[in-house]
Amino acid sequence: METEVSSRAAALRARLEGAAVDHARFTGPPVDFNDWTPEELGAIWGALHRAARFGHDDIARLNLARTLLEQVTEAGLAPQLAGAVFLDALDAAAEYNGEWEYVIGCLACLQGEAPAGTAAQARRILGETSGWAERPYQAWLLARLVGDDTPVQFAQLMEERHARYPMPLTLQELALLPQLAQASLLALAGSPHSSFWNRDSIGEADPAEVLADDAAYVDFARTILEQAARHIAAIHDGSVPYAADAAFATADSPVLARAARVAAYRDDAWFRPVIAVLLPLACVAPGAAKSAPSQSLAMALGHAVETIPTPESLLALRTALAQVRHAGIRKKLERNLKPAERALAERPDIAWRIGMPGPMGKRRQAMLARRLEAGYASEVWFGLDQWRALRDDADIETVARALVWRTGDGQAFMLDGKGAIDAQGQPVQLPEQGDIGLWHPLHGSGEQRAAWQALLAQRRVRQPLRQVYREIYAPSGDDSAPFAGYQLSLPTLLGLARREGWRLDDDEGLSRQFGVWRVLLRLGGRIYPGAGGACTSNGLAPAQMMPMAPVAYSEACRAVDLLVSASALALVEEEQSAQREERLFYLANLAPGPMAGMRRTVLCQVFAQQIEAGRMALEPRHLTVGRHAIHLVTGRVTLDGAEVATEVLAKGNKLGAVPWLPHDEALLEKIVGLAGQLLKR
Repeated sequence: METEVSSRAAALRARLEGAAVDHARFTGPPVDFNDWTPEELGAIWGALHRAARFGHDDIARLNLARTLLEQVTEAGLAPQLAGAVFLDALDAAAEYNGEWEYVIGCLACLQGEAPAGTAAQARRILGETSGWAERPYQAWLLARLVGDDTPVQFAQLMEERHARYPMPLTLQELALLPQLAQASLLALAGSPHSSFWNRDSIGEADPAEVLADDAAYVDFARTILEQAARHIAAIHDGSVPYAADAAFATADSPVLARAARVAAYRDDAWFRPVIAVLLPLACVAPGAAKSAPSQSLAMALGHAVETIPTPESLLALRTALAQVRHAGIRKKLERNLKPAERALAERPDIAWRIGMPGPMGKRRQAMLARRLEAGYASEVWFGLDQWRALRDDADIETVARALVWRTGDGQAFMLDGKGAIDAQGQPVQLPEQGDIGLWHPLHGSGEQRAAWQALLAQRRVRQPLRQVYREIYAPSGDDSAPFAGYQLSLPTLLGLARREGWRLDDDEGLSRQFGVWRVLLRLGGRIYPGAGGACTSNGLAPAQMMPMAPVAYSEACRAVDLLVSASALALVEEEQSAQREERLFYLANLAPGPMAGMRRTVLCQVFAQQIEAGRMALEPRHLTVGRHAIHLVTGRVTLDGAEVATEVLAKGNKLGAVPWLPHDEALLEKIVGLAGQLLKR
């Protein structure tokens, strides 16, 4: 078997190196790396990367190599490199700093000691000093491989840069590198986000997560964060003169933010008072000025809180938002808040450590409900003792009594007096041990959902979050993409998406994390921050192959429904005219309120008799027909929150464009048709 395995690696390497073939169109048999060993991948690694780069005129070989690299990336495979194989892999790297990330990847796959000849290759790859400061962590690691006086040369270069662009904390971090473990060095050098981490980096591998296990870096993180907190406090008490945006060097903000993420991953006790001082004071000037001691640090810490929140850092973010006067900082931090709340809900072991901040009352209860709701996609569980202890808080107890819960064995219940009841109002016995989680409508059948709805209506219970009447979604079963076929207003879509924690992916649309799953709302058109006009919704899709849990899928669809419902202005038509394009651009830049209001007015006139007779009702966002509801923006039909498959048959000519109506006539026609169908049922 070893001979056969080695032969296929040798055969592929020959193809990648441009060996002569019997026919110009010969491409060889298809390659599937799934059953290849790491040693086999290592044998072709250098050849694969040489073939994937320009520098030869064999387009077929270039395309083959790039297709194979995509296969390796998608499957999450990595080679095993050692000896001559490692040197061959290094030989594939070109002589400029854009190749350093590949070289660091090779170092991460190195088995044993670096072979003789590594220093010469590293010297070649490192190149001239002009590019070293752009990627300091990679340059430092390569300089260490080169040896001789190269590390000293690197240190001198960074000192010279510091003289021009101050960065004292960055220099301290670089001086620490010789004390770090190899895994920490590879994490810092291997991440494209080491020098700048923002909210678009979230979801990628975070070097801070690896550094959190390195004692030397943890000590460093504590030292610089406590120093920074003392420094910012001194500025506010007048001990240090205030100058706008001068408390810390801009280049040092990523280092402080990484230190904050390290502490947050560890949930170290010393970090709690530090972040309570550092974040709020970094974003507001002493006195009444609208400037800030450090805009870059305030924003970097906001991204850190969103990435890996703790109860104290989330409270610090809320405190900062309550007092910040700088409009730009406020706008950035507001975008961090909701995603941070959701991320904290996924850390139930610490999420409730300090309960809920703020004075007792409805506002605090609403914050509590949002934190509970944020845990739906991950299906968060509480230990029974933890759940009972949380209810010592009066506001938590108030919210808990208005919600439906479930035990680990699937029993749904509500609190009632000193006991619990089921959907029929009958007493149930809670277990003495186990876990308790928040009930979701998908955890029960249609009959159970209806029973809970009837019980809450009978008892007039007002729930702090939409639970028993929560909209639910399930895959269609016909492989169609949900929420496809709408024209969306880009200003409305992008503004709401940012606030809700969606990320703009240049090639795909909008993405967001739901538990362990990332989903995409695929969009068509030119989409970029601040874009105007309209785009096309091409539907929701998971970003990975593994199937989503039903609750996570439903919650993802619900979040997309919010975006589409708020920004939809028309249906996609097969034949698009220049006149309609112009019309859509006009509609896309209208305020959404008047558009929905006019559509509601038209429906009120069309169905005046049915509404007066009580057969229909117009709500702010829905036209209801019995237990059915038709959304006024998307035309989606639901029955008690669950989607109902419907289709409107076209009759006669489509409605023509009426310039003075601030809404899409085709969408209005669909809503009227659906309402007519439901009236006949």
